[in-house]
Amino acid sequence: MDNKTQNILQKFSTQKVELSLVNELKKLQRESSDAYVSYIDDMDASKGFMQKARQKAENAVKLLQRTINLYEDVEAKYKELGVDMPSELKQQTPRPALQEAEKDLNMMNDLFSKFKVK
Repeated sequence: MDNKTQNILQKFSTQKVELSLVNELKKLQRESSDAYVSYIDDMDASKGFMQKARQKAENAVKLLQRTINLYEDVEAKYKELGVDMPSELKQQTPRPALQEAEKDLNMMNDLFSKFKVK
């Protein structure tokens, strides 16, 4: 094989390698773009679910606060009468639930503020 033929074959070989690298890059760009869009879509859906949960938690906190206010009023009335509050009412004190709901709401607000999608 003469030098000229060898040079031509070497150039084709180089172009084939470069072409395969370009094809690999295009394939990887498509895959990475698809992966990015997919996770952004999931994050957006998560944000929607988080928003719904946050609204429900806000409602629960408001209702629990109202319940505690009424609970304390009823408790005071029983004390004024010098009578013990029925045990079924004592056992259903909403204070622990309110503390938990407020903690969860704070956590959700913190997470929600960190979402950077839509």
